[in-house]
Amino acid sequence: MNRPELRKQLQALARRYPGIHPYTLVLRFQAQTGRVLTVQQVEQLLAEPGNDRDQPAKL
Repeated sequence: MNRPELRKQLQALARRYPGIHPYTLVLRFQAQTGRVLTVQQVEQLLAEPGNDRDQPAKL
């Protein structure tokens, strides 16, 4: 899975659960995909500017 795909999945998950704590977001992402990321990696991915029309998800 490449970075843009990861970012899109994380943004969708963060939009689904507004105000979710980053650690909880990591756990939900891991449960859905089986991929293990750190809180720092998730925060970095969500902070990256995207090429899609959606606004970056905010934690």
